[in-house]
Amino acid sequence: MAKEAIEAVKAAEERAKDILQEAGQKARDSKREAEISAERSYREILQKAEKEAEDMKASAVREGEEIAKPIIEKGLQDAKDIASLSDDKLKDAVNIIIERIVKTNGDS
Repeated sequence: MAKEAIEAVKAAEERAKDILQEAGQKARDSKREAEISAERSYREILQKAEKEAEDMKASAVREGEEIAKPIIEKGLQDAKDIASLSDDKLKDAVNIIIERIVKTNGDS
């Protein structure tokens, strides 16, 4: 009977050892799965943030172009208007500018 009890205790110890090893392996597996899942989530979040940043940048560029377009068009039109002035009008404009400079700076 004592022999049977000792064998039962040894068997129970072996079973406990196996259970502990199995639990340890399951814990390691769970930890690894959590790490993989966290890495996957991190990459997904990063990709989403990068896409949002690209979308925001593209939107800002479009908005800037929309704001700049009429300004550029006006500048081009003004340049055409100036280029199309007759020589007489250009001479008059130059004389007015020179007169203003002389008045501002005096006799220098």
